[in-house]
Amino acid sequence: MRIDKVEAIPFRIPLKVASRWGAHGNRQFQDHVLVRIFADSGLVGTAEAVSALNVYGETQRSITHIIRDVLAPMLVGRDPLDREGYQAAFTAIPWNPAAKGALDIALYDVAAQACGVSLATFLGGKPRPIQLSYLLSLSAEKAFVEEAMKIHDATGMMAYKIKAGADPEADVEHVRLLRDALGKDGFIFIDANQLYTPAVAIRTINRMAEYGLAMAEEPVSIALGTYRKKVADAITVPMLADDSVFTLFDVRRELQEGAIGVVGIKTTRTGMYDSTRILHLAEAYGIPCWVGSQGVSGVGALASAHFAAAFRNIPFPADLTAFLRQEDDLLETPIEIKAGKMEVPSGPGIGVKISEDKLKRYRLDW
Repeated sequence: MRIDKVEAIPFRIPLKVASRWGAHGNRQFQDHVLVRIFADSGLVGTAEAVSALNVYGETQRSITHIIRDVLAPMLVGRDPLDREGYQAAFTAIPWNPAAKGALDIALYDVAAQACGVSLATFLGGKPRPIQLSYLLSLSAEKAFVEEAMKIHDATGMMAYKIKAGADPEADVEHVRLLRDALGKDGFIFIDANQLYTPAVAIRTINRMAEYGLAMAEEPVSIALGTYRKKVADAITVPMLADDSVFTLFDVRRELQEGAIGVVGIKTTRTGMYDSTRILHLAEAYGIPCWVGSQGVSGVGALASAHFAAAFRNIPFPADLTAFLRQEDDLLETPIEIKAGKMEVPSGPGIGVKISEDKLKRYRLDW
């Protein structure tokens, strides 16, 4: 089996409501890239690359260019099962994590289909329903609780991540209000995007802990280095790493420094290949993992769901529900959430079926 062709198709899907993400500003659209790899056997692997200029330095245009003009020529003619081979080729091009991650996921999709098993099975586990969480954007207190309850009533979700960092007092109040609304069984965690100072982080997070906060994502600047260990030792909930663990080598450093209590994995930036290595490295240190999404649509959510379903070292709800904010999706059949869980497809590969009509409607051709 050989790779015949690689596609990178930019698309734009409007959001129902513009979302505010603190330091990352407002977003009105999902401007991502659909990646498809065609094998000479007739199999097609599908993935999604996320453009996040303020996170990875990649734009929709840069992702499309680097795949079409640089990375795709490296893949054409290769065996999609030769993971070590194409990963070695990718190392010749620095960075570009979203572009490489999407190609890797699409190649895993082809490989799993060729083996006649689901991606979760190909990774060593099995497809099963996975618990999901929902990201609450910054908003007024009444609207904040209303959004959470609307999602809860529609999907049964009991796990929520709260964007925080800009106003510590308001952050504590958000956690308190959400705990009151969800009751004792709700799973609540925050993402402060590195905005707290160490003293504010310690004081604020320990107050939140009184309302059953589960973990705190990147509460202080990663530039603090080993000083973050002092913050981690002074708070009563685990520190969740995300911005500090972009690569396998970042993960090794953070685990050795001992500040983090949970490793965040986003397959959109590390693909399936490095995500698996990261997970096992964390497991060797006795540290659990959490699956995030970087705001993927339904295409990327399905891929990450397979990863979350495959491994026992991922005990937390996966943050894969950004597609609920979209006006539409590229999938033929929308993802359903029942009792707060997503069903992971059991057929060969990831199970992504793209609607060509929707792709034609939302694709961007420059």
